[in-house]
Amino acid sequence: MMISTSPSFRALPFLLAALCALSAPARVHAEDTPPKCTYVEVAKFPIRYVGQSLAPAVDGTINDTPATMLIDTGSDQTHMTMNAATRRDLHLSMTGRYVEGIGGLSRLYAVRLKDFAIGPAHAGRRPELTVIGSTTFTPAFDAIVGAPFLLQADLELDLRAKQMKFYRPLECRKTELLLWNEDTVVLPFGRNYGKSPNPHFTVVVNGKEMDALIDSGAHRSFMMLDAAKKAGIDVNGPGAVRMGDSGGIGSDRAPHWIAPVKTLQIGQETISNVELGIIDSQGSRTADLYLGQDFLRTHRVLFAMSQEKLYIAYLGGDVFTRGTGLEPWMRAEADGGNADAQYALAQKYANGLGVPRDPLQAGVWLDMAANGGQPNASLLRGRRQMLAGQLDTAIPQLRHALDLLPADRLGPLWLYIARVRHGEAGLAQTELEAALKQQKEDDWPAPIADFYRGKINAARLLEEAGKDAKFAHARTCMSNMYMAEWHDARGDAAEASALKATLRSNCAPARKPAPAGGAAPAGVTP
Repeated sequence: MMISTSPSFRALPFLLAALCALSAPARVHAEDTPPKCTYVEVAKFPIRYVGQSLAPAVDGTINDTPATMLIDTGSDQTHMTMNAATRRDLHLSMTGRYVEGIGGLSRLYAVRLKDFAIGPAHAGRRPELTVIGSTTFTPAFDAIVGAPFLLQADLELDLRAKQMKFYRPLECRKTELLLWNEDTVVLPFGRNYGKSPNPHFTVVVNGKEMDALIDSGAHRSFMMLDAAKKAGIDVNGPGAVRMGDSGGIGSDRAPHWIAPVKTLQIGQETISNVELGIIDSQGSRTADLYLGQDFLRTHRVLFAMSQEKLYIAYLGGDVFTRGTGLEPWMRAEADGGNADAQYALAQKYANGLGVPRDPLQAGVWLDMAANGGQPNASLLRGRRQMLAGQLDTAIPQLRHALDLLPADRLGPLWLYIARVRHGEAGLAQTELEAALKQQKEDDWPAPIADFYRGKINAARLLEEAGKDAKFAHARTCMSNMYMAEWHDARGDAAEASALKATLRSNCAPARKPAPAGGAAPAGVTP
């Protein structure tokens, strides 16, 4: 996840070196190296895949409650999510600072915690952490663990084995750390000390040198549009495909394409005839090329911060994929009981992403995910039950999901409609007011909530929807759909019918309800 904070917040004082005392360290000797070079394994963290995008995460705690932490080498700080802060009823204060990502700018809030821990590594007494105000979807994680923590020691990242390890070198400055059997590319790197310790290195795309970094928070690898143009890549040319807009930090979304790339050279490794994501983002950019989770699932990487070198070993498989297919590892995660993976499969079958559209399979996987406690799946299943008139089951399903996703922007609207249909208009109003008080941001789709509460009329809602030309059509269609549901719930059949006719004529095909969280992550996400 490409994130840059301005101005920079001081990194949390995690004392990773103190983990040496937690267990007897295993001493790993690099092949054919002098005995004086000893690599000490400081700590090992198991990784699991979370959220619809199946992002790599580790377990931690926030104020002694379990927390899910995204592993994000592309972020220059460690942040909490708004959902995590809201669910714990934490007191937030404005910082006057902003964070930038694919979706543009988001406010940063500050919170004082009793404790914040990533595995056994604690942040010291009563740490202060920043909280990201706005995202284009409700994240499945509670915090983003950025480069200042991850790269304060030598880090081995192995997504295929679902683990990361930290090492302390002893007299290894000039010794090649060839820890693996696979052929290994060794690359020198530079650092941008002003913002983040994330290593920047040079790759060659279609014969043009590019600045690259490894971004474990990015769902798929991608290039910036201006860099792609320099490499002769035409997003409107043969073989290029316009994908759904990408989102993440910030409330906006960025245009996203998949385009053919002739060659990509990383040291001595050459990857030929691949498809790579191209992003036209107005938000933060610190490199030309970001190597994301698809790259990391086919490579083992050692960030040798002590040597200012990267060690990269190819493990086999397709390095870059379009991000729409049902890959074997995803199915294995779902079959193994990962409820997030089951939800991801439900979305793929529901929307025909990389597999034939199959509503029956989508429903099966959605039920499995919801039964496994996946809150987004519970929220979406509750909405579907509500639209089918199954209000007695829909309402508790939606209520339970929103207890886990209090920062979700669309779920409260769905619960409101379900309550009104059930004859509980007063309770619907009270719950919606309470939900909005919890949410700090007032951007889209807040005007829809204002319409539901009677604060604005239909004309004003459509005016708000059309204010941003980039999103005017989608937001207008969304407004008409939600107004139609509101009139349906109140028994205004004629008004609802007229709005549905408008949807059929102006929004063909009519916009489907977005998945829980307001929008499904597309392309590059948190």
